[in-house]
Amino acid sequence: MPKKYIIAIDQGTTSSRVVVVNKEGDVLYKEQMPVAINETRNGEILQDPQELIDSVLVLLDRTFKRHQIDPNEVCSIGITNQRETTIMWDKNTGKAFYNVISWQSKHTIDITNDWISRGYEEMVLRKTGLKINPYFSASKIKYILDVCKPNIDNVMFGTVDTYLLWHLTKRQVFKTDITNASRTLLYNIFEEKWDDEILEKFEIPKSILPEVVDTDDYFGDFEYNGVKIPINAMIGDQQSSLFGHQCFNEGDLKATYGTGCFILINTNSTPVISSSGLLTTPAWKIGGKTTYALEGSVFMAGAVVQWLRDDLKILRSANESEQMALKSNTNDIYVVPAFVGLGTPYWDSQVRASILGINRKTNQNDIIRAALNSIGYQIEDVLKILKHEMNREITSISSDGGASRNNYLLQFQADISNLRVIQTKEMEVTALGAAYIAGLKSGFWKNQQEIERNKKIKQLFYPRINENERNRLYSNWKRAVEATISFRPMK
Repeated sequence: MPKKYIIAIDQGTTSSRVVVVNKEGDVLYKEQMPVAINETRNGEILQDPQELIDSVLVLLDRTFKRHQIDPNEVCSIGITNQRETTIMWDKNTGKAFYNVISWQSKHTIDITNDWISRGYEEMVLRKTGLKINPYFSASKIKYILDVCKPNIDNVMFGTVDTYLLWHLTKRQVFKTDITNASRTLLYNIFEEKWDDEILEKFEIPKSILPEVVDTDDYFGDFEYNGVKIPINAMIGDQQSSLFGHQCFNEGDLKATYGTGCFILINTNSTPVISSSGLLTTPAWKIGGKTTYALEGSVFMAGAVVQWLRDDLKILRSANESEQMALKSNTNDIYVVPAFVGLGTPYWDSQVRASILGINRKTNQNDIIRAALNSIGYQIEDVLKILKHEMNREITSISSDGGASRNNYLLQFQADISNLRVIQTKEMEVTALGAAYIAGLKSGFWKNQQEIERNKKIKQLFYPRINENERNRLYSNWKRAVEATISFRPMK
């Protein structure tokens, strides 16, 4: 039977997806299911490990049945996932020792502050390309070890990819890929191995860590109705998006407007260490060759719109935000959405959110516009640093993610950043990246050139405002951030 499809599993922060892709790079079918995320009183942001597994298994079954796909027609499977999110479980029972700790959770800040006070920051940056921050997996691992005190001989740690793989292969395969390993704060990206010195300093045993392999490895088989389908790709979601955007060349850049927003630029075979708060990360390792990227992390992007809808209740749906923002006639209100701190370039985990510039006439449309603008401003923060670090102009950015469907936001991005913004026709670019890598490994596509022919653009946005207005708006944004950071409430 001819192979017609690649399946990609995309397990994200707020939903799980399974997509079916054909040779032309079209997402023929998509099945999606929300997954719960819970914030506790002490600031932990947690998920249910069983729900993550069950959601993926249900979606896979639904995909085959609802769309009448014969598993023999599927060439291979790729997995992409929310990164840094931490799961630890018993290798004998499969039961998690603790709930899944989300990448967003900052409650382990006491651990990271202790590591910083011990003078580990420079060493960690030099080895991992990352800053010591609760965002990454290491402090979450230490927290679970300290709280649960499990028998180390029985402990397995994984980011979401590893945990999914272990279950999809019926507990046979305990692996991760280089892109996910590199987000733990424990992996030496230059020597490409778990770093013994960091593990010793952080008091984390190497025995609990998965084997690290290439992004396009053979990761075992998922069996459906007696048919074994090879898993040929595992990759962190932001690196997968970079590949899905076909950012194969040095200087190619993308922004994913998801729960957070992540801006990555391809630096080819050279790992560039930033002096300004960007993260150095492997983009992928394919065919034995590692490609690197510089990354800027914005913690609150689409999540800002969720806040407007679910907490302020001034939106009935996220889709309303575009039209309501257009009803506002002011850009002089500033939302600094530091609900879980600020990422690049500030890396401040203790700052909290603010709204500045309101007056007696301020209405919900103004707040919505300011919240959407905050996403654009945060991306501009990252773009300015990228230009400096790479010593090159940036004239174009390719966008994806749920919030990239908001035309007001993309037009504001083009305006404030003075560049062309590309809105892709396909929303599921993150899943496409994993599908493309799995398809290349399994021979579904012959080479990257064949994939490049699949690129589809929906719309282009060009800047419309003048330089004086651009400078005024951005200068006020920086003042708003400074004011927000300077406020430290007494406890």
